[in-house]
Amino acid sequence: MHILDDPCLSPRVLALLTRARRGPAMSAGQIRDLACVEAADGSEAPVPGEAIEAMTRFEERYGGLWYPLLGSNGMEHGLHGEATVYPGIDGWSFPGIHDGDQTWSVDVLLDERTVMTLAGQPRIINSSIAQRLEAHAQLAQVRDWPHVTSGIAVEPGQEPAAAEVDFPALDVEATGPADKWWSNDETAIHLKLHTWWGSEDIWVVRCFAKRAENLTATVESVRHAVTGGVWRDEDWCALCAHFRHPTQPCLPGTPTGLQAADR
Repeated sequence: MHILDDPCLSPRVLALLTRARRGPAMSAGQIRDLACVEAADGSEAPVPGEAIEAMTRFEERYGGLWYPLLGSNGMEHGLHGEATVYPGIDGWSFPGIHDGDQTWSVDVLLDERTVMTLAGQPRIINSSIAQRLEAHAQLAQVRDWPHVTSGIAVEPGQEPAAAEVDFPALDVEATGPADKWWSNDETAIHLKLHTWWGSEDIWVVRCFAKRAENLTATVESVRHAVTGGVWRDEDWCALCAHFRHPTQPCLPGTPTGLQAADR
């Protein structure tokens, strides 16, 4: 069943997809006929049967799906007339998603985990496409709440540790290898892997509070609870697409930081 025909999605994913649209998708027969392997050394190899099955499942479920998240480019899903699989360090994968906000492709492994390769370094981003959608849906729910953006640098391949004593409950459905979410009706905390090449990994840390007066306490709690790296101030908010003074809250609808200073 295509995801846009599925009435059993979570309420937040259904809300995320209210502005989605659906384009054409490849049939199982087209995938079988066009399936091929592209190896890094140019050698030819037979296409694994499980790769054809995975591409077929993906196209039946997500083919042609497009939805916006932060910007106007949107998240685009589908094989788009190709059925090429690639061997990699994480297994066989195929190009299935274009992340419009990051203007970069996301490959899909045969078990539906996703991989993004930047600066020649592949990294598993999502535990499944369903988890990716839940993470996007959670972000869409809270992006207009007052928030503060920071960063934390950790050793390559590591992730920040979080003592969750004062946190909301872990949002298991939205949490994956590069997205950590804790949320309730009043507060949300988001750790997102931003860069993973070079001498350190950088995670963006976002604190959200439905009511602005609760934001300072949330930020202080997170600063004490998240350890294992070096905190970095961030002057750019990707959610609001503007610069602001480091650690200054973004209050939707209100000029903040460098925007206000320029007036």
